[in-house]
Amino acid sequence: MQELSPSHPYHLKKPAKEKDRVIVYFTSLRGVRKTYEDSCYVRVILKGAGVRVDERDVSMHSGFKEELKQLLGGCGGGFSLPRVFIGKKYIGGAEEVRRLHEEGQLEKAVEGCEQAEAEDGGGSCEACGDIRFVPCETCNGSCKIYYEGGDYGFQRCPDCNENGLIRCPICCY
Repeated sequence: MQELSPSHPYHLKKPAKEKDRVIVYFTSLRGVRKTYEDSCYVRVILKGAGVRVDERDVSMHSGFKEELKQLLGGCGGGFSLPRVFIGKKYIGGAEEVRRLHEEGQLEKAVEGCEQAEAEDGGGSCEACGDIRFVPCETCNGSCKIYYEGGDYGFQRCPDCNENGLIRCPICCY
């Protein structure tokens, strides 16, 4: 085996370092106006920074709520939303993101993150309408599937969350 020169078309390049992801834990429930407005504001600021944002709606999937509790060190009491992370590094909530944005530090913080793809003019996802979830195709959103054979009867669908939803395969990664 011989090593190919970098100019050779079959030369394998070392994989580039994977870029950090911007993750936002938020709620789409409008029960508490300030929390909902803060969530919307942070999402708009981050999208305006031109980075791809992994939006995790804790009101639509309890797994995200548990994940956030674990990331925050299992704080026994409640926690406010939204919460922003770059990779595993905690950035802060709405006030911290607002301050970073106003001071011009946010762009610097998200510099090494994956950039958002240019949208095709429409703006919202055709599959989910920017809700980030779609009904499960396995159980059609019922959370139950019927098994025949040794373990027959209705059982919990292994593919969806407690609401019969899965993350949108088009806009979520």
